[in-house]
Amino acid sequence: MFKSIFVSILLFFIPTSLLFSQNLVPNHSFEGLVNYPVVKNPKNAFEFESQSGYKPFQRNLKYWKAGSDATPDLRIITKGIYRQCQQRYKDCNRPKTGEHFVGIMTFLKNSNTDVFREYIQIKLKSTIKPGIKTYCELWIQKDRQAKLVSNNIGFYFSQKKFYEETEVCIEKKPQVNHSEIINQENLEWVKIEGTFVPDKPLIYLTIGNFYNNENTTVESFKKFRGSSWTPAYAHYLIDDVRVWQEGDVPEEKPVFEIAKIEKNQPIVLNNIFFDTDQSILKPASFTELNQLFDFLQKNKNVKIAIHGHTDNRGNDSHNLNLSNSRAHTVMNFLIKKGIETERLQSKGLGESQPVEMNDTEERREKNRRVEFLILKK
Repeated sequence: MFKSIFVSILLFFIPTSLLFSQNLVPNHSFEGLVNYPVVKNPKNAFEFESQSGYKPFQRNLKYWKAGSDATPDLRIITKGIYRQCQQRYKDCNRPKTGEHFVGIMTFLKNSNTDVFREYIQIKLKSTIKPGIKTYCELWIQKDRQAKLVSNNIGFYFSQKKFYEETEVCIEKKPQVNHSEIINQENLEWVKIEGTFVPDKPLIYLTIGNFYNNENTTVESFKKFRGSSWTPAYAHYLIDDVRVWQEGDVPEEKPVFEIAKIEKNQPIVLNNIFFDTDQSILKPASFTELNQLFDFLQKNKNVKIAIHGHTDNRGNDSHNLNLSNSRAHTVMNFLIKKGIETERLQSKGLGESQPVEMNDTEERREKNRRVEFLILKK
């Protein structure tokens, strides 16, 4: 980022990285680091994130490089950092996979230029062959601290590595480009995807906004809650980048394997989030709930019960009501997505079934959970 800006299901879960065994992008989810320890930025621009910044991107991120003099950021957000953010803000960023993602500017006007852009670049594992349909995708989310949202996230494939000694827009024509505004109203992970047929061998991939201001749409983020003095810019977070060619994709494995799940066996949903003492789902919950929805869609005979649990803080009656409301909210999410009501039950159990002692915050967090049980296969 420009230096002056302040800026599980654990059981039976098949990691996303296994879905495409022929993914040509090395370190596709940015988890691979080198040159430990992680270097600190001279000036940290990210609240709570002491290890995030452009210096860790340059020194510690494996394989990925900047495509110009502008400075993309490696963002490092652990569960602890995410909890800190949740205590202060309603909308918090969290990696799609693991603990790392990368942040790039897609729009910024500063004292040096009106068309500041950031780009990330990588050499693929092998050359993309000409004449074969090629697929590419990534997941993207607006940075919580950004005032603006924009369009134009593009995939540009080339035969040679390039580096532009500039911080302005690189006006190359991406083979795949997303032309719609991203995260206009909410902080959700959005999948950007597309296909093309290359006419020559290609082995380098560069990602960013390859369009000037006249051809870029920018709007204010409707739910921006930051300070009025925050500079106006569009900044996006990228995770799980994938490239493959037709014929490389194996059969997709199910997220839940029904044959391995016993009836009445609790399966914890580890990525379901609510505000403290509330039952409104946070957008970060949608990824895991959509996985549960897909499971129910593929297994039409399955009926499940959704159970809510709390820790032991607060009185028993309040905790019971809160857990019941949260379980009911999850059930309603699935119903609105199209799952038949008769296939679902919800129940709150309050603090009556802890899985850990309630003597530390970490253990209490494990007790605050939502889980599901299969009632009928």
